[in-house]
Amino acid sequence: GTNGGSAGTNGGSAGTNGGSAGTNGGSAGTNGGSAGTNGGRGGTNGGRGGTNGGSAGTTGAGGTGTTSCTFTPTSSISTKIPTVGVVTWSTSLSGLTEAHIDFGLTTSYGMTAPVDLTQASYRTLLLGMKPSMMYHYRITASAGGNTCASSDYTVMTGAQMNGLPTFQITPSTKSAALYGGFLVTGQYTTSGGAPAYILDSDGAYVWWYNDGSDACGARMSYDGKYMWINNANVPDSAAHVHRVTMDGLTDTDFSTPFAHLSHQVTPLPDGAVAFYTTGSNGCDDIKIFPANGTPTSTATTLVNARTAHGGTAACHVNNIEYSPSDDTLIFSDLDNYCLTKVSRTTGATVWVLNAKSGSGITSTFTGDLWKGGEHGFHIISVNDILLFNNNSMNGGGDGTGTGSIALELTLNPTAKTSTKKWSYTASPSFQVDVLGDVQRLPNGNTMIDYATKSIIQEVDANGTLLQQIKSTNGNFGYMEKRATLYGPSTK
Repeated sequence: GTNGGSAGTNGGSAGTNGGSAGTNGGSAGTNGGSAGTNGGRGGTNGGRGGTNGGSAGTTGAGGTGTTSCTFTPTSSISTKIPTVGVVTWSTSLSGLTEAHIDFGLTTSYGMTAPVDLTQASYRTLLLGMKPSMMYHYRITASAGGNTCASSDYTVMTGAQMNGLPTFQITPSTKSAALYGGFLVTGQYTTSGGAPAYILDSDGAYVWWYNDGSDACGARMSYDGKYMWINNANVPDSAAHVHRVTMDGLTDTDFSTPFAHLSHQVTPLPDGAVAFYTTGSNGCDDIKIFPANGTPTSTATTLVNARTAHGGTAACHVNNIEYSPSDDTLIFSDLDNYCLTKVSRTTGATVWVLNAKSGSGITSTFTGDLWKGGEHGFHIISVNDILLFNNNSMNGGGDGTGTGSIALELTLNPTAKTSTKKWSYTASPSFQVDVLGDVQRLPNGNTMIDYATKSIIQEVDANGTLLQQIKSTNGNFGYMEKRATLYGPSTK
């Protein structure tokens, strides 16, 4: 106020979140509210600035307006995955409308965990932390126009699990052109257990889980709360499908409703899951597991692969992805060298892209296509597809066998033409006959997963190699690169 006193015996200043009184009342620090006629409150015991100046508290957080705000947090580390922090907390601020936790290796933080206000004690996971490191975190809560932030707190992560795959990352100095983010993948093996895991932009482990089988497929749920992990199951013997909470504390076995599944699954925005299983006619069935389904739920068969793309030969579906702009699913059939788009609701065929010679299948599109089979693909947009072309001669394939290719095609549904937009072949090349995956990143870079060659590369739009991750003791399954471990994927 007009007669505000200076901070002295009864004044005082807080640290980051405190505030000091001055000629015109006290002002809060970085996160505090400013004092004027009705000066803002400092920390837990902060006094009010105004006519007679104000003193700042020594703990807690600043606030806005005249609302008090204190925090009582408790943090721990998951007993299953010791890089996952678990924070529960309460606050004196009532009527919360939003909250989040900033966290990182310093008080600059750098990562943000959204808080689900419906969770008991606002339980929030801190995901993306390296092993055996001290992390700082700060809670920010809002109620209408009132926002306050807690003091800085710390949590110590646990040690990395023994026996995880090891990597050689080149070059050792990261390029500024790299996308960053987190790599979600798993170890593919034909026998024994192997982990699903997440690496950060430094190539450090930040998450891992071994459910006792191989992890050919590892995909986070659309809301980011679970990891779906499945084995390759090729040839079909016993599907092994688990959904694990991101803290690793709840592992639910969904193998029964996903019986005969292979390769991978794709979580959908509504919580349902798209996948495929061995069909009775030698061609795979495309299926949907219902949202909020349980281990006793039944998946719905959307369409049989042969019904969708035609032909008479056997099928080998090896990837399925969702196109949100037109609510369709696209699946890849390795045996018939084609991608097929179907309605998610009716299973009706929208188009078929490419076909193996002699398969009896007719491609909807002519122009630039491919030979030698394909595995993983990324729907960049409704008419822009990036795929991993194995280019294989394996099993009588018509590829050249001189190196697998990342191939981007632009489709013209009116003219029914396909035009090559971009392609990349590693130098030296990697010929991959089993598995393989690709993803276009938001900054224009491309991830190429040479699965059974144990190599993942990130290249820029000009095909310049920016980084290579080589596993020294295991193959890669399917993969996705995520900007954050919260919310929907970037793929």
